[in-house]
Amino acid sequence: MNFTDNRLEREMRQRPRKGCPPPSQGPRGTRCAGCPYWRGIRCMTCFRELLHRQTGNKR
Repeated sequence: MNFTDNRLEREMRQRPRKGCPPPSQGPRGTRCAGCPYWRGIRCMTCFRELLHRQTGNKR
């Protein structure tokens, strides 16, 4: 039974699908290669470098 005619109401009642897409990696040869924060575009500020600066670790 639907309370409204909104299509999203039907989608919210569907069971979630199992699994999630595999994590993507940055292109080889770029500074984003292997970065766990890469999401398809280059970051304005590199999160990986910021974390290394805060903890005092060197790359």
